[in-house]
Amino acid sequence: MMKRSIARPVSVAGAVALSVLLAACGANGTAGGAADGGAGGPKVTITSPADGADVSMPFTLRFTTSVPIGPPDSGREHVHVFTDQDTADYTVVTSPSFTIQDLSPGKHTVGVTLQHADHSPAGASAQITVNVTAPSGGDSGGSDGGYSGYGGGY
Repeated sequence: MMKRSIARPVSVAGAVALSVLLAACGANGTAGGAADGGAGGPKVTITSPADGADVSMPFTLRFTTSVPIGPPDSGREHVHVFTDQDTADYTVVTSPSFTIQDLSPGKHTVGVTLQHADHSPAGASAQITVNVTAPSGGDSGGSDGGYSGYGGGY
């Protein structure tokens, strides 16, 4: 009988510890969370241009994140920007805007993924489709927070 009463509090404590551990993993969006980080996880949202917009080259992509971003060597998250689903050909972006250059006329997807400082996924992504029209004569403004030497440039 004594064994049974001792075993019960241990198993309850173990279940509580496991529940806390699982809740902590899910809260940061790194353990099986949805592409947008899930409820309470990190988020990234493209704010401009609008999905389906006609754009001229070059154009400025603007986005917001739910966490501070910065250079990978700072330990902060950053964003990978890529086009046409080619996630291996990305540019590291460390500010909330980025000038996209050199896309051919026609429809393209532009995607962003939030990444940890070590380039592992932080669990948030977004994408839009744009229709590139004839090139414009100048830049659409904004800062270019891209890092050269990472992935491919645009």
